[in-house]
Amino acid sequence: MRKSILIAFCLVCLPLLTGCGTVYKAAVDQRDVGTFVDDGRIESSVRAMYVNDSIVKLRDVSVNSYLGTVYVVGEFESDAQKMRAVKLARQVDGVRKVTVVPFTKRDDPACGTTDELALYAKIKKLLVEDTDIWSTQVDVKTVQCNAVVLGLVASQRDADAIIRHVNSVEGVRTVQNYVRIVK
Repeated sequence: MRKSILIAFCLVCLPLLTGCGTVYKAAVDQRDVGTFVDDGRIESSVRAMYVNDSIVKLRDVSVNSYLGTVYVVGEFESDAQKMRAVKLARQVDGVRKVTVVPFTKRDDPACGTTDELALYAKIKKLLVEDTDIWSTQVDVKTVQCNAVVLGLVASQRDADAIIRHVNSVEGVRTVQNYVRIVK
């Protein structure tokens, strides 16, 4: 009986905790609340279009939006798939620009999912531990052991420090920097 009550309590509290995370994210974000919400809607809308599309495979890409610019990062099987991803993203209201960061889809036994997750964890750890930078609005994607850094920061100093950290992680093949400075 106690276990059932605990499970019910957790199910009731889960949406509240998720909402708190969103409130926290909005509070520490460089963007005003309206832009933050718009970017979230854009991301969700683009993902929904990809889920329902037979050419673009959402499981192979990630979608982020900052100030109306959509970033599609991931593995693509063909140029047609990339072009379709761009076309669908541009159909979403509020999208100003679409940037695709493509990697050719391939199986790489030297860099699997476990390796990518380990690299991601090492990078995020370095960013969180550096109390001299503000990296809460920085997303890191690891694809085929390459790091793609996206997001918004307040200064060039923060952007440089973030990229320095990512470059210092052993096992990262390349670093692509899409960090934008927002005052």
